[in-house]
Amino acid sequence: MHLHPIRIRSARSPSSASACVHSIATSRLFYFPDSSAVRAPSSHRPTQPPAPPSSPVSFPVPSYLNHSSLRHLLQTDVSPILTARRRHYSPSTDSDDESNASPPPREVDSTPSLDHPLQLPTRWDPETCHHHLSISDNGRELTFQSVATGSESNAAAARTVQPIPPACGIYYYEVKIHSKGQKAFAGPDVRSSRLPGWEPNSWGYHGDDGCSFATEKKGTPYGPTFGLDDVIGCGIDFTTHRAFYTRNGVLLGPVFENVGKGIDLYPSVGLQHTGESVRVNFGHEPFKFDIADHVAQQRNAIWNSIINSPLNPSIFSGGDVSGPLTNISDEQTKLTINKLVLSYLAHHGYVRTARTFQKQIHDTVRPISEVPASGDVEMADASSSLSKAPLEFDFEKDIAVRTRIVDSVLSGDIDTALSETERYHPSVLEAEQSLMLAKLRCRKFVEMILESAEMKRKMTGSAVGSSGSFIDDTTLEGDGMDMDVDDEIPSMNGTTNGSDMSESPIRRPSTSSPKAQYQLALQSAIQYGQALDRDYRKDERPEVRSIFKKSFSVLAFYDPLEAGGITAEVAGHDARIELANELNQAILKSQGRPTRPTLETVYRHTSVSIHYLGLTGIGSAAFADMQKEFLDG
Repeated sequence: MHLHPIRIRSARSPSSASACVHSIATSRLFYFPDSSAVRAPSSHRPTQPPAPPSSPVSFPVPSYLNHSSLRHLLQTDVSPILTARRRHYSPSTDSDDESNASPPPREVDSTPSLDHPLQLPTRWDPETCHHHLSISDNGRELTFQSVATGSESNAAAARTVQPIPPACGIYYYEVKIHSKGQKAFAGPDVRSSRLPGWEPNSWGYHGDDGCSFATEKKGTPYGPTFGLDDVIGCGIDFTTHRAFYTRNGVLLGPVFENVGKGIDLYPSVGLQHTGESVRVNFGHEPFKFDIADHVAQQRNAIWNSIINSPLNPSIFSGGDVSGPLTNISDEQTKLTINKLVLSYLAHHGYVRTARTFQKQIHDTVRPISEVPASGDVEMADASSSLSKAPLEFDFEKDIAVRTRIVDSVLSGDIDTALSETERYHPSVLEAEQSLMLAKLRCRKFVEMILESAEMKRKMTGSAVGSSGSFIDDTTLEGDGMDMDVDDEIPSMNGTTNGSDMSESPIRRPSTSSPKAQYQLALQSAIQYGQALDRDYRKDERPEVRSIFKKSFSVLAFYDPLEAGGITAEVAGHDARIELANELNQAILKSQGRPTRPTLETVYRHTSVSIHYLGLTGIGSAAFADMQKEFLDG
């Protein structure tokens, strides 16, 4: 939907002015037709069209929009792509014939991209502006420059380049009247030769009589009149699809129904007399009205209504959700939530926390030992009978083993991770043609090189530059799968982690000199790398070759951690975290458990659903901020 610009027309008396919401028309969100669709006015064609602005003024996203859950997508910076493509707009004709009324609205695109930036209105559009109007270089001021009588046939309007994203939840802008005029909202296809509120899909507030106009010329009393030096604010609440106005910082109240439903809305403004002028504030400067507080109140009201909405019992059993909603008991709700939390703790290996949590709710929640073998919960069990039995040792031991394996990877102790995985979860190392085994062995090689580099730094007594290799007697060939060294050791190509694989010489205590220790550690790393090269030389899988190429890149630098680029990524702690997560998920998968806990899956699915609803025009979704409510605290 689009909030149309404010349009100003002449007052009935020289000292007054009127403001109204211009007509709203439909167009596909972020759809720009080519310029060939532009039609010149039928009469009074200007000798020179309005010049495009030469110095647009940039400004940060207004702070009141921080209440939107999609705030990270909102932007005010002008995108080169967006400015190169333009929307359809109405021809600027001078005729007031009703037969030339604006065409019916086009529906908003129903399948928006989930990560596409949402451009906010920032300036008036010179291409859709009526030819009687002049736009300042910064795109904020409008002036009526033609000789006009003030009749309806001389009305002139302009709208913004960008429509208003419904993801704002509430959008607001203000216009200061430098000379008598009017303000409004309008759609992309509303004619710029008619005042706001007079055409279908347009809404306006006129300052000469204080009336509001909704898609027709017959007005309804709404608020006070306004004129020179007044600041008129105009807002659209997408949660209610109602507009609201302010005058000099005072809220006048909601007006209109079903504003912009299913269509795009553009801020718009209209003028009708020579010399009339207005200046718009889209967030370039502080607003006269406290819009941040207004949005916060509405946001809290929407969130409370969401929290207090009754749940359908069928969601606990996966049944039909189309029936009438009935209240679910607090006991059933708490039971399900406790089970979700308990399974989350068990999934991530928080044994002591899970045990403590289970003890606190032992009379209403089954112990960890009774969590289904999948390691997760089923909604259908929510009302089943519960036991008070203590935690079973085997289940707790399973979590402890998995946690120990994961922690070993995080600390760089790949030997322990390999041996423990082989002992308790051997199928993990055999799955997918031993892909996880290859990853672990490559990580061990990286850890050995890192330890050698650290020993050399200590041996030299100062940090060494990151560029240049500290290995003079080794060469890498091809894509990193071939490595030549002076000494070779027997192949280590089994799927198990024998003593030769699990214990590297650098981990054994030594009384030799630092230089001898470094040389021994380096030679051990090179020998281990050579064994990897021999074992996987004929493996043509792209993923394996990519892993090897990245892993062997650490040989090219004195300090891989400071090398930058892919090498630093491979050597850094984040690579350990990524591998640890992969191993944890592989173990869970081998046990028939989900790779993510249900609580996390529910959060992710809900977050994406809210995101999508916000992009498709459901204004309330903008105020369902899960991250702020549940994660940020």
